Amino acid sequence: MGPTGGTEQFEGKGDYAAPASTRRATGKFVVQTKGAMNIVSVSWADHLTFGEGDGRLDTPDKVARRMRVWHDELGAGALHWRVLRARIPGRFHAARGYRHPSLAAARSITWDDFEEVPARAHDAGLQAWMYVPLFDEGWPLASSRERERSHHNAMHGRHVSWQSELTREHPEWLVVDREGRTRQRGVVSLAYPEARRAFIERWTQLIAPTRFDGLFICFRSQSRPAEHGDQFGFNEPACAEFRARYGVNVRREDFDRQAWRDLLGDFITALLTELRAALDRPIGVGIARGDLLGPPLGNTTLQWREWIRRGLLDHLVVDQNSSQCPSMWHQLWPMHRGGGYLQNYLDGEGMPALADHLRTTYAPAVEAGTTRLFVARQWRERCEQVERELRAIPRVEGLVFSSFRHDNRAAIARGDWRAGVLEK
Repeated sequence: MGPTGGTEQFEGKGDYAAPASTRRATGKFVVQTKGAMNIVSVSWADHLTFGEGDGRLDTPDKVARRMRVWHDELGAGALHWRVLRARIPGRFHAARGYRHPSLAAARSITWDDFEEVPARAHDAGLQAWMYVPLFDEGWPLASSRERERSHHNAMHGRHVSWQSELTREHPEWLVVDREGRTRQRGVVSLAYPEARRAFIERWTQLIAPTRFDGLFICFRSQSRPAEHGDQFGFNEPACAEFRARYGVNVRREDFDRQAWRDLLGDFITALLTELRAALDRPIGVGIARGDLLGPPLGNTTLQWREWIRRGLLDHLVVDQNSSQCPSMWHQLWPMHRGGGYLQNYLDGEGMPALADHLRTTYAPAVEAGTTRLFVARQWRERCEQVERELRAIPRVEGLVFSSFRHDNRAAIARGDWRAGVLEK
């Protein structure tokens, strides 16, 4: 693994810590439908890189001990275990003289989290859900000049990167602007049926041999924000479908912007419909609050009411935040925010306050269905009164907390992340 073009490059084959002894799932998977519960969101790579003591989660026994703590202290009935990028075929990049912390963390583990985590969770009385991202396929390492003036954030996204093989092999799948010139790195257009199939195949192959109780798909993205809310999405299949429906060439003619946003939302619904047919386990989705994807992605319509009505989801987590790291609370892309959003969860533009939104919009929508509603709290200071008020709202089943922030409070208070800073 020598330097190439001024960077150190590492191939990820997607088979990290997956011994042949991993057992295949059997039996029927059932989601608890009665009684409230909270969820713990586990960004395992952050624990491995920055955690301390049991909060590092680097052994099965540490994981088991913290699970009991999450159950007792956070009222957790389930956890979302985020898949390491080393399990996804792709390539890690590091500028010369640096190392990629996620790759180093993965290489330090000699046990199979896919085998241990569900078993330990069930022993602790928790459901275990596999956590995968949708709009977070990464990007190649930027040039040194660009890294000096524009970067993910100064702590961990400046001199390292990762990119999936999916986008390396199919760069045309990345969302593109109206002129067909600029693409948003890491964000795949779901207008391509082949792209939807690729995601579904990835996820089903990951979860099939495991005892995870369900699949949680997070719509957060770490990609550089769009300059404006309607910048991307003009890929050929989407343009062709719009022309078939409305007789308009969106690249050359004026068009109905809301009809276009709704069309892009149709492709997300198509993915969930196809996934529901292919997967034999419960499905959860985490989205920003409101009726569109929001920053940093765009004004694409989120048809979450339709997902609930059609029974495509078992869990819905709202109030996700792509602007801030849920573990260390670093601001992502602090010099790039973008604008032009019809609703913006970052400043509240176009939407009511959280509690009112839950009472008047989300609670009525889930009332007639079987989807369980949860509220993300990883980006908020803990407040007993606020949490009690949110839990008291009808149809809110529970809150979602960050395991890292609960397990590593001393390190967070110190603000000392030197253990994870890349060393020259």
